Amino acid sequence: MATLNQILSNPEWLPHQIDQSGKEMLFVRLTRDEMNEHEFLANQTGKDQQWVSIKDLHGARLQTGPVSFIFHSGFCRSTLLLRALVVEGKVLGLNEPEIFNSLSRLTDPGDQLIALVIDLLSRPHCPGEAIVIKPSNFQNRLIPKIMVARKDVQAVLLTNTLDEFLWAIVRKGLLGRQWGRQTYLVAAAYAGEVDAFEALIPGMTDLQVAALGWLLMQNWFEMSQRDIGASRVAVLQSSHFDKDRAATLAASAAHLELGLEKRDINAILDGPVFATDAKTGADYATKEARDVKRSRSAVTEDEIREVGAWIGELARVSGLSVPLKQTL
Repeated sequence: MATLNQILSNPEWLPHQIDQSGKEMLFVRLTRDEMNEHEFLANQTGKDQQWVSIKDLHGARLQTGPVSFIFHSGFCRSTLLLRALVVEGKVLGLNEPEIFNSLSRLTDPGDQLIALVIDLLSRPHCPGEAIVIKPSNFQNRLIPKIMVARKDVQAVLLTNTLDEFLWAIVRKGLLGRQWGRQTYLVAAAYAGEVDAFEALIPGMTDLQVAALGWLLMQNWFEMSQRDIGASRVAVLQSSHFDKDRAATLAASAAHLELGLEKRDINAILDGPVFATDAKTGADYATKEARDVKRSRSAVTEDEIREVGAWIGELARVSGLSVPLKQTL
């Protein structure tokens, strides 16, 4: 059994869960290579696990490093951006740590607890290393609290057009459509006024409900950036990332204060990250062609076009410009 000092002095021990009482935190031990695997950290359990009293953690001294965040609306190349910014010895990316699921399940996680979690995640593996954290989009409720808890944190809000969002859902079949509905159900609790839609949701198609979830995310991102400030929170559109990777990586690295140089960016662009699917590691071109072939149809194109026109009108009468204007 590891001691508290052994856990806190070794960044391989990641905070993973908070128990229902809110008094203990579970740590799992993952090597740096395991953290870099394609699987989300939320799905990894590690070979070693240890529960620790949160009271003891609050009184401990931690060696922390620079940390920043990538928040996103879902299915918008956020995993790709995270993986692209990882540079051995300079930047480590943490892809959807489970601990944020625990925080989001708490009714009102305090600033002190959120700051503790960020401090624990920001422990560097080597001197000067920066940590970039990408939570799931289901934890976007925590964005203001995260930015308040650590005043030094910078963040990128990554989003996409509604068409891109809906086509990504269609390509993933039944699970994608379930995920789209879940996006709305989670966001409806905090990201905007939904009373007018609640009685209608059961009769809406999967893509209509998912599109409402996307619209709520746009609204939440707009409010978050306005309240926190554009100097700390920058908006990036997925389509721009795809069209100009070099400029996007350079701007993202600069905004997140990662200390990457031009040679680092060039090495990333020449490396394997853009040739493989960020979530699975499969050849990207092959997977994309297969997904398009099995999911594209004139019927779906009509549905997405009609849903897009409906959401566009909702955004117009709400005074919301969508997708959010890029500021990065």
